[in-house]
Amino acid sequence: MLRFKFKTLQQSLFTYYSAFFIVFIISIGLLLFAYFVNFTKSNVSEQQIQLSTSIVSFLDQEITKMNNFSMNIVYSNLVREHFNQDLEPITYQKGNQNYSTPEMYTNVTTLINVIMTIISSSETARQANIYDFKGNMVGAGAFNGELSVDIKKEPWYFQTFKNDGWKYISMLDNNDLPAPLRNSKQDKKYISLTRIYKNNNYVRQGIVEIQQDCDTIFKYLNDQTRGNHNLKIYVIDSKGNFFYPYNTDMDKKEGTYYKDLIRLNHLTPETTHQIKSPINNSTQLMTYSILGSTGWTIIIAQNQKELFSYMDQLTKIFILITLITLLLILMISYFVSKRVTFPLQKLRRAIGRLDLDDLSKNDFPVVDKDSNSIGEIDALNIAFNKMNQKLSQSFNELIIARSQELDAKFLALQSQMDPHFLYNNLTNISVMAEEGMNKQIVTLCNNISFMLRYISTQNKQGVPLESEIDYTKRYLDSMKIRYEENLTYHFDIPKEMNDIVVPMLIIQPIIENSIKYGLNNSPPWNISVTGKIESNKWRITITDNGPGFDPIVLEEFNHFIETQIDLLHIPDLQINGMGLKNIYIRLKLLYQQEAFFTLQNNGEKGVSVTIGGIV
Repeated sequence: MLRFKFKTLQQSLFTYYSAFFIVFIISIGLLLFAYFVNFTKSNVSEQQIQLSTSIVSFLDQEITKMNNFSMNIVYSNLVREHFNQDLEPITYQKGNQNYSTPEMYTNVTTLINVIMTIISSSETARQANIYDFKGNMVGAGAFNGELSVDIKKEPWYFQTFKNDGWKYISMLDNNDLPAPLRNSKQDKKYISLTRIYKNNNYVRQGIVEIQQDCDTIFKYLNDQTRGNHNLKIYVIDSKGNFFYPYNTDMDKKEGTYYKDLIRLNHLTPETTHQIKSPINNSTQLMTYSILGSTGWTIIIAQNQKELFSYMDQLTKIFILITLITLLLILMISYFVSKRVTFPLQKLRRAIGRLDLDDLSKNDFPVVDKDSNSIGEIDALNIAFNKMNQKLSQSFNELIIARSQELDAKFLALQSQMDPHFLYNNLTNISVMAEEGMNKQIVTLCNNISFMLRYISTQNKQGVPLESEIDYTKRYLDSMKIRYEENLTYHFDIPKEMNDIVVPMLIIQPIIENSIKYGLNNSPPWNISVTGKIESNKWRITITDNGPGFDPIVLEEFNHFIETQIDLLHIPDLQINGMGLKNIYIRLKLLYQQEAFFTLQNNGEKGVSVTIGGIV
């Protein structure tokens, strides 16, 4: 059995007391919440089924009224008496004149009166029409009168003829009606119930049509969906024809999917099912019923997330009440164990205030001994104070060592320039001696003496830019002794840059590199040194007219600059070809992230090297 061991009584009481009541409250709360959720889901499902039943009842009532209306016409003795073989027009044309007989007028007006009597008594339809197979029609309701129509072009004709007396229900657009029967609103739609009319000998004489507008037939459905975007209702017949919604095609894809799902999965009617919407893959709560009088499938679908959206609010309230209860329990536990937690809070605040600046200044927080604390807390406070002292001492030692290491690296990089300089100038003196240039050798030796004194004064903090420029000019004077008019140079350094502190030997090695590789081109060899200060940053650009850098060399050097970010390990640079990398690293050591170094070829000839830092 797993047992928890506590070192203090206060900790034991706090933990067991809090744990017991937390588990108790959460268990009771979860049971009540689960019961309420199940009750709510059951209630929502029952409401959806009741809505489906109500819709079926309403539609069945409306269709039954239309059906009874048509049956009353079919079995009316007055209709049989005045509708034997066909519906002759009240007027017919003979020559250029219209003729009318009392018998024709009586038959038609009697039919209209019979139909109007049925309509006025029950308000079961908008329009009732009787057709014979010769194309004559007598209508009553919204239109009272007679018309000549091509009955075979009516959308319901062939299916009605096929049903042979059984009702056929179809939906008609406003444009499907004869012109006198049309509504001024072009988007109006109608439900048409038609059946064959037979005489006493069961011989087909015509067709009876009962029309009702969809707004009336589906009034209850419109009332339910109006203002409720989450409720979707579909009325589909056995052939997949949509009767509702009748004024939009937007939802028909979803309704067809539900109809196919019911057929393929043999879903039980008048039962709620959880299915995925084909539009947005959201979970839908769906139920359906079958309208027995028409075979219509009535489908009701509601987004489950929106349907139970109020449950989210209820969940938040439940969580809030639970948290408040738990908070009260923890507050009681806190006050009971206050003697234990108060010293620990002091220690925690002291740790939170501890940072590197405090350690470097020996100003770290100290936790005082509390007379009310227990022995374990006192021991922890003492250990914390000792740890701060040791950390402060170690941190100061690390800072000193790091500073000394950077100084040593800086001087080492600077000292790398000394043998490099001597190597090149001794070579120059040897060449000049072979050519008998004794006077020039004396001048060169004086310049070298000055330059050696300059570079032998190692200064890890840098030198004024004016001194570095003076040293560079001495070097160029020495080079001009040898190359004479073949070498020209120009300096353009603003006076305000003279006092800027820069690392030693950052300009002369670049110029030396230009002269070295410029000899590959025909003279004269031109060198320009320009400087500027912008936005508190200095820049010096050295430009020559030499052959330029090989693209591969440029790429390698740029890669070196991009990757050379670890100054703890300076690369081992050789004398040959080490000048540019040496300069970059010393700039990086002095200016850190503000160091600036770029190389670029100037078209077909020449190179520009720009170095810089912060003022």
